[in-house]
Amino acid sequence: MYKEPCVKNIVHFIAFLATTLLLVACSSAKSQATLGVVSAVDAQSLSAGIFALGAEQKTGYDLFESGRNNELRFSYESESALPDEVQVTVRGLVEDNSQPVVALVGATTNAGTTRMAALANFFNLPMVVPSAIGDNLLPSNNLWVFRLSAPGSAHAAHLFGTILTRQSLAALTTGDEFAAPLTLGILYEQNTFGESTAVETAKTAMSQEIEIGFYGHFDPDAPDKARLVQALSAMQEAGVDLVYIVASNPDSAQAIVRAFREFFVAEDTPLLLGQSGGFASRQFLASPEAAGVFILRQQIVTDRCPDGIETLTEAESYAAIQLLSFALEQSNDQLGAKDNPTLLDQREAVRDSLKASSLNLPCLGLTSFDNSGQNKNLQFEFLYAASGTPRIIAAEKLLEALAPKLNQDPFE
Repeated sequence: MYKEPCVKNIVHFIAFLATTLLLVACSSAKSQATLGVVSAVDAQSLSAGIFALGAEQKTGYDLFESGRNNELRFSYESESALPDEVQVTVRGLVEDNSQPVVALVGATTNAGTTRMAALANFFNLPMVVPSAIGDNLLPSNNLWVFRLSAPGSAHAAHLFGTILTRQSLAALTTGDEFAAPLTLGILYEQNTFGESTAVETAKTAMSQEIEIGFYGHFDPDAPDKARLVQALSAMQEAGVDLVYIVASNPDSAQAIVRAFREFFVAEDTPLLLGQSGGFASRQFLASPEAAGVFILRQQIVTDRCPDGIETLTEAESYAAIQLLSFALEQSNDQLGAKDNPTLLDQREAVRDSLKASSLNLPCLGLTSFDNSGQNKNLQFEFLYAASGTPRIIAAEKLLEALAPKLNQDPFE
């Protein structure tokens, strides 16, 4: 016999359905994490060149956002040239109870990144450094910060440890009376980061019996032209064959190359080699100054990069968010069995996932970290073009370009 459904059962079913939907909603909200992103893209206190690098970072972040799911939120903040303002920015991200961050990403400049890294360790907050190239960005007692980018000293170690070695340079000379050892000039931005890179560059070069013919610096934001002319005159007198230039700011990189071209006769100009930073930027690569300059940068794994990634900074920024996305997914798995995990629990789980990670990241390839938070799997590549936009070249091209200078007849 047919019976009307029991009203009580219907009420129970509706209550069960509502509870289920509420749990799903809570689970979704719980899984959605906020990343605090600090870059120079909207910075008013930084130079135009640094602002442009911040825009490249934003391109990488935006490309990730355009294809992401709803598990990540981004809280963007502008970097400042003032350390106290960086501290206020990070503190605001950490203490925002309405949208607490589980990790930090940034910054654009070496100084801003160093300040952020110290604060990340103070607040016990995981952080990924995408693209800053200075040495000593991470504190000596670092436990919370993980760096994707290659420090300046790693660039120099690669150049003089695998390319411009004692053996390879000896093979370039003809052995006649005019053959001479390579004479190197080192020109670096005058700050803590430029100086530390320059010191390591000189050490690694001298270990290969390379002579240091010039060692000097320039103002990192606005190189003084008169002082540059003095430096170039000293290089000319010392017979410098190759100049290793450390410049974080694309504006400075362009100004220095222009100064070389105005000072030297074309055939007497030493070879110029720019290290990542400003030289690997979109601004420099698209400029007329880029032609004829060798550029050493961290390698981009182009076949694993999405369309729209064209520069190293863009690649590193995209990879940084991919790395954190993986770490967040892993941390959610770790916390799944824990009742009511706290925000600190989640941050620690993300930190532990980053520390244990060994990934083939888009754009950067194999990535893992040592106990100090440094990337253990750094690879490098050269860019060069005699005219037009620089392209990837074999390292041997640099040796080929040096050969005539090492065998030049001084009487010709």
